[in-house]
Amino acid sequence: MEYRKNLYPGIILTIISAAYLALSGQIEIFTGSGATPLDARFMPRLWGTVLLILSLMLVVRGIKQRKAAVASGEIDASKKSLIEAIADSREVLLSFVFLAIYVAIMEPIGFLISTAVYLYAEILLLTEKSKRNYIIPLIVAIIFAVGIDFIFVRFLNVLLPAGIFGF
Repeated sequence: MEYRKNLYPGIILTIISAAYLALSGQIEIFTGSGATPLDARFMPRLWGTVLLILSLMLVVRGIKQRKAAVASGEIDASKKSLIEAIADSREVLLSFVFLAIYVAIMEPIGFLISTAVYLYAEILLLTEKSKRNYIIPLIVAIIFAVGIDFIFVRFLNVLLPAGIFGF
């Protein structure tokens, strides 16, 4: 059943990376310093291509693992229901839901708060229920959100969404 850890995220990431690559063509090119092959589209296209290649590798690995499991009799391909498959991939699906919510709330709420909330939710989701501690993930999420905001705003001069509170 190891194949699910590679196949399902690989399929979802392939779709996301293909959409990301398609949308990277809409990035406006700034030619203030003159013509250069490294324009504003270069890095998004590079990261999108790398993500697409890696996600396709996950899909291929998952398919190979599934074929091996079916051949060895470990799983019966006809007896697995869709509900069971979704239940087995609960954390993966919820991670994508959290990511979609994070992207949706970043502009109105702001980078700092939405990032802290997203990191806190992901840490709790990916921690075993028996080992959950609610205070330490909260502290980690706040420190990382503030640290990332500080690095991007102060050192890299990247404007991040300020949100409703202005920070």
